[in-house]
Amino acid sequence: MSIDPRFSLLGLLIGFLIGLTGMGGGSLMTPIMILVMGVKPLVAVGTDLAYGALTRMVGASTHLRQGTVHRRTAYLLAAGSVPATILGVGLVTQIKSSNPSLVDGFLLRSIAWALILVAIILGAKPFLVAGASRLGLRTSRDWRGEMVSAGERHLWVLPAIGAVVGFLVGLTSVGAGSLVIVTLFFLYPRWQVKDLVGTDVFHAAILVSGASIAHFVAGDVNVPMMASLLIGSIPGVLLGSRLVLAVPEPLLRLGLASVLLVSGMQLL
Repeated sequence: MSIDPRFSLLGLLIGFLIGLTGMGGGSLMTPIMILVMGVKPLVAVGTDLAYGALTRMVGASTHLRQGTVHRRTAYLLAAGSVPATILGVGLVTQIKSSNPSLVDGFLLRSIAWALILVAIILGAKPFLVAGASRLGLRTSRDWRGEMVSAGERHLWVLPAIGAVVGFLVGLTSVGAGSLVIVTLFFLYPRWQVKDLVGTDVFHAAILVSGASIAHFVAGDVNVPMMASLLIGSIPGVLLGSRLVLAVPEPLLRLGLASVLLVSGMQLL
């Protein structure tokens, strides 16, 4: 099994972003693999998810040791996301078996629109948060007069959001961190950034593990490529997890949104 240093360097960069922000894994890795490395879309999705699962496990263990994971929230998200991601992988597998010539074009467009969606949500985050605050969606008082967040009031929202994200991840590998961390920001406005990122990474480890197993069974994972990515990504995610508060969030968010938007437009 030969190691490709290009993929190791790419894994280092993406792993660092995963640990630092809880987003940027599949959203950046998959389009780079397709547009820059010339990997076929189906193999890019399956390999990215398999690599991402192991990377996120390392990041999740670091956040657990640091006490930045709200496990109940992560488990409720996973209750919806894991079954839905298996459904997404099943849809791709069905298309591959019934019409192999269609699957690459279908995946390219699905990935492109998923990237554009994530870019829009990241770019519009301050406006969305301001609007939610004006409408009183973020916090309110309970029967005791204490302030509670929307996530604490409506637990059913978590599996529902998880199902949407899970299906998208199974289909495209995009959105496991990017969409969930924005959702958590809305639902739990009183959490510190490190808790948002830690919970997001922990849930993503569960979700992406389910999706990667399904893709591995379907034969969509390139193992040597995955190993090359892991050599770089594991030290990257460890470093990112330790520097979670060091990079200004607005700068990183807008930079990621711009890259995702351009990538999505290139894939259309």
